[in-house]
Amino acid sequence: MLIWERIKNTFEAVGYSRAASQLASQGYYEASRNLLMERSKLSNRRVEAIRRLERVKKAKANYEPGNHYLRGKSVAFWKGKAA
Repeated sequence: MLIWERIKNTFEAVGYSRAASQLASQGYYEASRNLLMERSKLSNRRVEAIRRLERVKKAKANYEPGNHYLRGKSVAFWKGKAA
């Protein structure tokens, strides 16, 4: 999932850059600059979202339910009764 998001973001950045280049070649320098500024704002948000997803993925991979539910107990409890 993260790889797909990164690929999608890369191609979207390329599209923004090509559009800005075409606008600049037609003489619309202000529109080109605004488009590149918008691209950088969106890119920063996407990078933060990907970092957040990676952090959650790492936390889920390291989670061990036995350490949480059985903390301080010498035996496992099944159906509310000590084994």
